[in-house]
Amino acid sequence: MTTVTKEVTFDAAHLLTGYEGLCRNLHGHTYHIFASVGAEPDERGMVVDFKLLKELVKSEITDRFDHAFMYDSGSDTERELASFLQARGLRTVELPYSTTAENLARYFFERLAVHVPVSSVRVYETPTSCAEFKGN
Repeated sequence: MTTVTKEVTFDAAHLLTGYEGLCRNLHGHTYHIFASVGAEPDERGMVVDFKLLKELVKSEITDRFDHAFMYDSGSDTERELASFLQARGLRTVELPYSTTAENLARYFFERLAVHVPVSSVRVYETPTSCAEFKGN
């Protein structure tokens, strides 16, 4: 199997309801996403066209998440904040769970896996801290 990877970045805000540390406060990150697709190369020697992978990552991740407030739909506090922002025409993205790097990696993996044989997604919140979700 051969793996190809596309790196993208986006900026977004979030908070972690119920967390006792500083991340319970509203804050932002420049996220670096590494989406890897693994398969046997086709007759041309390609796993996936990089242009296709770039467009897919853009449509499924960066177009939706860049400069948005990501929030957990299960949190009253986060839903109220999102509602406030939405009423003012500001961008939000609802997720069904806490917006940890671990959950984002899984969410992005699942979104991409519908289209290509994604093998892993790494989500960096900082240059030295990431979470990775891998397929079976």
